[in-house]
Amino acid sequence: MSNNPVPKNTTFGSTMSFDLEQSPQPKRRKRKTELVAEEPPAFTPSEHGIDCPGCGSNMDENEWLQALVGFVSGARDFEVGNPVRARIVQTLHNTATNMDTPHPRDVWELSIVARLMKEIERIVNAEVLRHQSENNTQQYSLAELQHYVQAAEVETAVRVQTELYGQIAEQVQQDLEPVLRRQIEAELWQEFEQELARRAEQVSDSSDE
Repeated sequence: MSNNPVPKNTTFGSTMSFDLEQSPQPKRRKRKTELVAEEPPAFTPSEHGIDCPGCGSNMDENEWLQALVGFVSGARDFEVGNPVRARIVQTLHNTATNMDTPHPRDVWELSIVARLMKEIERIVNAEVLRHQSENNTQQYSLAELQHYVQAAEVETAVRVQTELYGQIAEQVQQDLEPVLRRQIEAELWQEFEQELARRAEQVSDSSDE
């Protein structure tokens, strides 16, 4: 092991100590999709909207739905490394991470994403199969196929907004109620025990006098 002392960090600069006897560890190159996106602007609640099922903040209904649908519809491009979609998904991920929501938060987040993803895959696959059966002899270019998939995603987003919103809100409420109930009960019990201890101390002081 090296006997070089570690210098004190007295400035805002960074310091580093080296061990000549230790073999260097391999460094993994970060993918472009792993780069952290810029921080999103602070959200200002509107006068007319809905209560977020996660943190209870007032927000616009269309903005909430577009965030969920945009996250799921961009997941495929995010996995293959598309830089535009990856930046959108990463920004949404950072926003969700910074939200003041109950813990564990991943229970209801993953439930929403799973339901949306399943519905989107079902609709898109059905449309692709129908289109292929109607145009069996016609060949399409890659650009045409991508355009068709994007059109199917837009149609799916509209269906999700009109058909799944009520189901998602109900399921989120069912998932969050037990978590919030346990937190509230724990806080109430803590306050009760503190008040009981305070009164017991007052009674003890009075008896001593």
